[in-house]
Amino acid sequence: MNTVRDIAHFDQPLALDSGAELARVDVAYETYGELNAAADNAVLVLHGLTGTQHAMGLSSDTGRPGWWDSAIGPGKAIDTERYYVVSPNTLGSYGGSTSAASADPKTNRPYGSQFPIVTIGDSVESQARLTDALGISRYHAILGGCFGGFQAMEWMARHPDRVGSSVVISATPRTSAHNTALWSVLRAAIRSDPNWNGGDYYGSASPDAGLGLAAMFGALFWMSREVFESKFGLRRIDSDEPEYGFEPEYAVEEFLEGVSRNAAGRIDANALLYLTRAIDYFDMSRGHTDLAAAFNRYTAPSLLISYTGDWRYPAEDMEEIADALRENGTACRHDTLNSPAGHGGFLYDTERLSPLLAAFLNDPENVAQAS
Repeated sequence: MNTVRDIAHFDQPLALDSGAELARVDVAYETYGELNAAADNAVLVLHGLTGTQHAMGLSSDTGRPGWWDSAIGPGKAIDTERYYVVSPNTLGSYGGSTSAASADPKTNRPYGSQFPIVTIGDSVESQARLTDALGISRYHAILGGCFGGFQAMEWMARHPDRVGSSVVISATPRTSAHNTALWSVLRAAIRSDPNWNGGDYYGSASPDAGLGLAAMFGALFWMSREVFESKFGLRRIDSDEPEYGFEPEYAVEEFLEGVSRNAAGRIDANALLYLTRAIDYFDMSRGHTDLAAAFNRYTAPSLLISYTGDWRYPAEDMEEIADALRENGTACRHDTLNSPAGHGGFLYDTERLSPLLAAFLNDPENVAQAS
């Protein structure tokens, strides 16, 4: 199987939703498999908040498997012997696409605090440029979960003629006040670190303490209560008896400390600020009379996947997307899968998801209508 890891460079300015402009845009990406002669077997895979373009296989840099390695590859749900998989890195992220860590063409130094706010729609426009550069006029399918699901919806609304089918997993048509509140606390943890320096910390000490605290907090709503109970319970690290102090004593505390340590050097703090802010601004109804109007040019079949126990992106919110698509006469199937992983089901519990994905990619129209 052919794997390509590269960065596409675009010198044409990109106008952003905020009214600002990026003079130059880089899009880091990986591809797996081969584009066929008709260029009609391409599948666009869009990563979640803490993912990057590294979706499958072992990373040559970290030795870690890609974030969706269980679903992508030869003979897997997204079969790279059949499909040409394109996995781009979003703007503002930490995988090599243009972000706060990139060099500002005006100063040749990292943007830092001068990097403009980028929206999920802005990332989709950068991905459309990459799509052109790869010689793809229309994707067989686009797929994304969580943050990737938001991108998929923007593709459906902005470039409907380039989407042959779509899979949206664990997402909602807009963010909620509750999610914005969670992101606000996460951002406050990062900004409270003196080393954050207003976002201009490149070349000096990184805000690892604030980033670690943010990652610990994030684990509390990326994993469900049930997962914490089954994985850790009240198991102690060393002793069965209380030690009556404040040092880590329980296995769950040890786990969270590990989460904090692992965040340092792996995730850019500014990236979390920019990506979570992009989620805050996400609302598919904005600028339209209703959600159906936002998707009124989209006609391809869709598969929507929710998970029981996903209190951040509940199934009833996904059903609003399904209703909007059906109102437009679009074939749409919405399944709610039962997984103890809750919101993280599409990442950590692909056994339940893979058969449905494989069937839909093979025959989108019939699977979407069989709801």
